[in-house]
This record gives sequence, structure tokens and C-alpha cells, in this order.
Amino acid sequence: MNIVKMITKLTGTTALTAATFMAVTGVGVTGAIAQEFDCSELTGASVVHFQGPYTKQLAMGAQAAVEECGGTYRSAGPAAFDTAAEVAAFQDMVLAGADAIVVVAFPSDFWIRPIDEAVNSGVVVSTFDVESPSSLASLHTAPKQKDQGVMMADVIADELDPDVSGTIVTGICLPGLALIEARVTGFDQRIAERLPNVEVIGAFDVKFDQTQNFSAWRSVYDANQGALAYVGFCENDLPSLVRLKESTGEDFEIASIGINPDGLDGIERGVALAAVGQKPFMQGYVAMRAMLQNIAAGTSVPRGWIDVGPELVTFDNVAEITAREETVSAGYEDIRAFYANDIEMIFDDLPGSVQSFSDLLAQ
Repeated sequence: MNIVKMITKLTGTTALTAATFMAVTGVGVTGAIAQEFDCSELTGASVVHFQGPYTKQLAMGAQAAVEECGGTYRSAGPAAFDTAAEVAAFQDMVLAGADAIVVVAFPSDFWIRPIDEAVNSGVVVSTFDVESPSSLASLHTAPKQKDQGVMMADVIADELDPDVSGTIVTGICLPGLALIEARVTGFDQRIAERLPNVEVIGAFDVKFDQTQNFSAWRSVYDANQGALAYVGFCENDLPSLVRLKESTGEDFEIASIGINPDGLDGIERGVALAAVGQKPFMQGYVAMRAMLQNIAAGTSVPRGWIDVGPELVTFDNVAEITAREETVSAGYEDIRAFYANDIEMIFDDLPGSVQSFSDLLAQ
């Protein structure tokens, strides 16, 4: 154990760069589900690309996995999108002696060098949310991006008559970002298969920032009224679409990828049709547990992609999902229990759950 890690284990703290907003926590195992393996001599860390409800659950999943086997957990990330700050946070974790780190590798190519340097120094690194398959990262844990678009298209198609004609208008929060473009591709291809008389218009740039997002959707709607549905591919879209639909008084379907309270409320009130979630807790939990389990056993961590699957939220299950999401502020125990069966299925045959990166990237 290096001297930095020794000091960290004794004090629960470490010196980190002041330039980066850091959320660093040394925690015990109170309330955790004890695992069959012991990681009490190990430190697991998560690094995200911004602070928000989605990334909080990414980190919370990693935290749960570390605490269950008795390890030390740390987390970090910039307050807002800042790749340089995220890399600095990641490198601080490496210098502080982390044994396993799961990171959002956004943008993918930029992260090849930092990840490779960490791995070559003896740290096990995996990714969640955004993959970096050209790096030396061991695992990527996330739903396939294209599958999320396909799921969204299916729920829209199920709601409409197969012979219907008209348009569906789509919006994208970060045009050109490959992972979100893959969602758009999956959606467009599936709609073409299931609704051959429907034209998909877009995807229009609707911005990532929530305030800009609503204004952008308003402009898109004004220029493309009368559509059968308006569909977004990011978590800020559904709250904006709920506001938009209620302000117009018109009858059309709205849906988006990403789960948040305002979107869930719109589904529960019957304003919105659906949301597709990305299971951020599962992404963090599976990546971290897989790394620690193999490190503790002295075996190599598998390399490849573990598909945690997308999650469809409709009126039929929105009350259950909302209740789950409301427990997050109190800790991870309830959400861990919610996904217990999914977790068990993966870890009953971890090697069999790992697919190749080519499977992940295949279109």
C-alpha cells in the first residue's frame, strides 16, 4: 500500500486540486448488504462529468458496491461540464491510491491517455454512461444507446395506428455527440419499420441547458405544428415537452429518454406518454462490484461491455418508479433492493454477462 493510500485510509481524506469541485467521502459499511468477498483493504472511486440527479445515481451505485464489501469509497467531478476538471479529478484519485475507478469518459477519445496512464500505473479502470473502447479500460456498463431509441420508437408506435400518416418531430440536446446520435438512429430506423407512412423530422438542436431547452422546443414546435408526436433524447426534454403541451392545449404524444421528477409527474398525470431510463445506479454498481470482486480474488477484470438494459416508464409503472426515485435522497438501500434481481442475474455468471465492445458499437 502506498503512503498516500495509507494516510487516506487512516484519515478518510486526501489532498486534491483546488481547481476542481470535489465531492470526496470516506464511508463505512453501515446499512450495506455484506458481500461474500472482502474489499476492506481496497479503495473504489467514481468520477463523473457534472453534478446532477443522473450522475448522483451513477456515483451512488458505485458507492453501494464499495460499501457492501467493506471498502473505502470516494467520488469526484466538476459542478458542470468541464472535461479538464474531470480529468484532474480522475488523476487526483489515481494519485490518492484508488484501486478501482469508474469514470464517465466524455468525450471518449480525450480519455484514452488518462485511462491508459492510470491502468499502466496499476489502477483498474472501467467506464459508465460514456464508453472509451480504444482505451485500456476493462468494462463499460450501460444500456446500448441505440436500444434506447428503439424502445422509445416502440412505445410511440404501440400508441399509434400502424397505418397512420403524418410526422414525428425529434430534438437532440447535444448534436454530434455519438452516443446521443445513436439513440436518434435507433429511433428513426424503428419508426421507419413500424410506421412506414410517418415521416420523422429532425433531430433539431434543442440544447442541453434546461432554460434553453424549453425555448428551443418552443421554437421547434412553432415551426412544426400538427405532428403526431414530439420526442427528445435527453433527460431535460420531457419536462420541457410537458410544459409545451400544456401551454398549447393540443393533443399529441410526447416522450423522451431520461428520468427526472418533472417528467415522471407528466407521465403520472397523463400528459406525457413515456420515458426511457438508463439505470444509472445499475451502471455504477455493476462496474464497481465487478472490479472489486476480481481484484479481491486476484483475478483479471473481464474486458468488454455489460448491458444493464434500458428501462421503460409509462403510466402503468410510473407510480412505482416515482416511489423508487423519491428514496434516493435517503440513501441507496431501497434502490439497491429494487434492482436486486437484475444484479443477481449478472453476477450469477459475470463472465457470461460480458459482451464485446464490438457488440456495443454495432449499429
